Amino acid sequence: MEWTEVEGKTVEEAIEKAQQILKVSKEGLEIEVLSNGSQGFLGLLGSKKARIKVGVIKRPEESKKEKAVDFLKEILRLAKIPATVTAKIEGRRLMVTIAGDGSGLLIGRRGQTLDALQFLANKVVNRDGDKIPVVVDTENYRHRREEKLVNIAHRLRERALRNRSSVATEPLNPQERRLIYLSLQNNPDVLAKSEGEGELKRVIISPRRQNQG
Repeated sequence: MEWTEVEGKTVEEAIEKAQQILKVSKEGLEIEVLSNGSQGFLGLLGSKKARIKVGVIKRPEESKKEKAVDFLKEILRLAKIPATVTAKIEGRRLMVTIAGDGSGLLIGRRGQTLDALQFLANKVVNRDGDKIPVVVDTENYRHRREEKLVNIAHRLRERALRNRSSVATEPLNPQERRLIYLSLQNNPDVLAKSEGEGELKRVIISPRRQNQG
């Protein structure tokens, strides 16, 4: 926590000044009184100002955001990949963006390297306290991958209905499989289920009438 010293005629005045300087409510401040001050003779001679030391109390989400950024910066430094790391909280997710010349290397084959970084970041950030999902992205890969998976889901649905047989996706991680299910949830003419072992599984898409007696 970074500390700032503030003076005022009274402790309360010093606290009000600290609120204005740091743009934080009193409840958001950690306050340590260094001197209560004194008015001196007749309120003039020998008067001393009150002094306080204040720091901004960080919300758990803010601390987790800093932890994620610091962790990924260190990974990039060790890998000698020049890049910047920024983060923001969106709803109940922590969105982390990496930007730099080595972004393509960070994505890896079908996003596997990026998924590994995201997995590690989640482990580091959510080691204690309330958990918050961490999403690590670069070059808008996550959005582009989502669009691709939605298109794949609809193409496979059409193929399954046209050929009246089951079709399968490539092996997908849990988040990608969930996106396939969401893409097909309003299509009552097909069924989707996962098959396989481990983290990566295929989604089997079948015409629903095939599964009815």
